[in-house]
Amino acid sequence: MPQKLTMEEIRENIVIIKINKSYREGMSEIELYDVTRGCWKRKIASVEKADYALAVVYGIVKEVYQIDKWFPAENEVRETIPYNEAVDAGRIIFKGRTANEEIRKKYLDHSVAGFFKRGEIAPVKVILKPQETGIL
Repeated sequence: MPQKLTMEEIRENIVIIKINKSYREGMSEIELYDVTRGCWKRKIASVEKADYALAVVYGIVKEVYQIDKWFPAENEVRETIPYNEAVDAGRIIFKGRTANEEIRKKYLDHSVAGFFKRGEIAPVKVILKPQETGIL
């Protein structure tokens, strides 16, 4: 049974991306990356502070990506999924790479199911770490 992550354990700025409908067992690494990175109906400003993207299937983290940059979907090419203007116009996509081993170990195969309210259908959820403040 996957270990459940808690909000307190998250120290990075992350975006959780549910890919339940697009995921299938045996996907290649590039197919998993392509379905995770886009195309999402969000504004870039709402996700650009996230450093990592978690590819999540039915609450379980399948992969972790370090995000380099978000783009309008029409400005980025996915290797395994062609751009479809009728569906993807106005959506966003990120470019990145598989996260380092330390970050992957922290999140991979863990459950984030508790981070979504029952019935919540939005596939993208941003979780930002609290900003540290102090007097200099």
